[in-house]
Amino acid sequence: MSVNLIIILIFSVLLVIVVFFYRNSTLEKLPSLTGEKILFEESGIRVEQGGSPRSVIFINCIVRVTDKRIIIAQKMLLSKKYALRHVIFYKGTSDSTDLNSTLVKGYINMVIKKSDIKLSVFDGVCTVKIDIPQSLITGNQYIAYKTHHDLLKLL
Repeated sequence: MSVNLIIILIFSVLLVIVVFFYRNSTLEKLPSLTGEKILFEESGIRVEQGGSPRSVIFINCIVRVTDKRIIIAQKMLLSKKYALRHVIFYKGTSDSTDLNSTLVKGYINMVIKKSDIKLSVFDGVCTVKIDIPQSLITGNQYIAYKTHHDLLKLL
């Protein structure tokens, strides 16, 4: 058996394990919080997770803003489902932003203060920037996206 074949088999097995563990990390399987109200939902959004050590662009995302959290999910390739990328609690409590929570859930789960959401509106487009709290996997990172909803009035 060649080394290349062994590497491909190991990669395939790891991929199957990841898919198995994170099969419930989709937008449709994320439960609503008690009394949570959806303020708006916008699809086709480009979300940047920037900063150190590298930046990542998530394309074709749904951004759902509720009265307690902001949920960012990206459309999965060859599927109608959306994989969760970030669940940001700005009202109430949840797990902290830590490596264990992220590895167990398959997405970055974070708690911030409402004042940590930086908003700017120009020509009817609202730019949202949220600094990700420091953890073992997030150092000096932020989330940024643009929306046509005026979050200054909603939040």
